[in-house]
Amino acid sequence: MSDPVFESLYAEELYHPAPKPAVVIATKWDKITVPERELLSKILGSVKLSLESVRVVEQTQFNLSTWIEKPKKVICFSPAQSGLARHEVIEVEGTSLVLSNSLADLIPDDVTKRKLWLALKQLF
Repeated sequence: MSDPVFESLYAEELYHPAPKPAVVIATKWDKITVPERELLSKILGSVKLSLESVRVVEQTQFNLSTWIEKPKKVICFSPAQSGLARHEVIEVEGTSLVLSNSLADLIPDDVTKRKLWLALKQLF
């Protein structure tokens, strides 16, 4: 809220909760398979988060500039613009993010899962 009166009356952090960390997926939530959901739950659990503690955003092509409320942390399993590094922490306009392969691609790929885990340890 950008009302100066509100800002002066409610300046404590209690009144300005931070947005939840976000998880970006390329497909609709109801199209995510059970193994993909299980993997996502395990990934989030590894950084002490749960599906209930994050905001799941569906974007076929990741684009943070279209978001009204930008979280401090994002894990992206959706295709992003070319040239952006995967499995590394990237800082963009006050948001830290890690780009990864899709959940379906991660299921059989232990090497990529390790790279993602190392990046998530830095992010969180």
